[in-house]
Amino acid sequence: MTAPYYSDELVTLYLGDALDLLPTIEHVDHFIADPPYSEHVHGAARSRVMRDNDRGGKYGADFRRNVDLGFTHLTDEFRAFLAAEAARVTSRWVIVFSDTEGAHLWAEALEDNGLDYVRTGAWIKRGSTPQFSGDRPATGFESLTICHPTGRKRWNGGGAHAVWDVPIVLNRARADKSERVHPTQKPLALMGSLINQFTDFGETILDPVAGSGTTGVAAKRLGRKAILIERDEKHCEAAAHRLESEQTQLVPVTAQERFDFGALA
Repeated sequence: MTAPYYSDELVTLYLGDALDLLPTIEHVDHFIADPPYSEHVHGAARSRVMRDNDRGGKYGADFRRNVDLGFTHLTDEFRAFLAAEAARVTSRWVIVFSDTEGAHLWAEALEDNGLDYVRTGAWIKRGSTPQFSGDRPATGFESLTICHPTGRKRWNGGGAHAVWDVPIVLNRARADKSERVHPTQKPLALMGSLINQFTDFGETILDPVAGSGTTGVAAKRLGRKAILIERDEKHCEAAAHRLESEQTQLVPVTAQERFDFGALA
């Protein structure tokens, strides 16, 4: 396997393509991935740009289509590949983010590789983009397809619902003030909650499409191990910087802290 781009006591980050690197991984406890979404989602992506007024201020907004997210949409082939690799290497939970319209395709692909489909969860995207056309409801949540190998299942969430209501990561106008370093970055509070509810201290999580490394940051904060793969060097560098700045958690969190991730914004 190629040399890590970044490595510490808990997290190893590789710069490379999941198609090349995933087959070299033998075993992990959990598989958590946020792969590209459908062609429709990519094609409908918009950005909002405020217009200048004649006094040097801002008013109104222009909405531009075809925002370049920096990566291509999901293909059937890549979905099939990730599903097969997830089933091959994972001993416990498999969680895959997707647009709602594609969630059933992930469930089918993972089931086809021998995993049990358990539930489709929802991330309520508080603060997400409205429907600019105004002629239909906006998308307010993303789906999480949750699967597990056949057999006994265990999670730390008790009887909680598979719904996570967490604000999106803001993308502020000034680059030096921005909290978002990746166009589809997941909130740290969301990933922290998932990791704490589905995984145990010291276990290993695999994220083959790591983006800005949020899964690794949350894992490191919670004393989990993580293997991350990211093929874009710019995002890999951003992930490495975030991981380097994060403190390693070498003792389990207390029961009181277990589901409190308000500080992980």
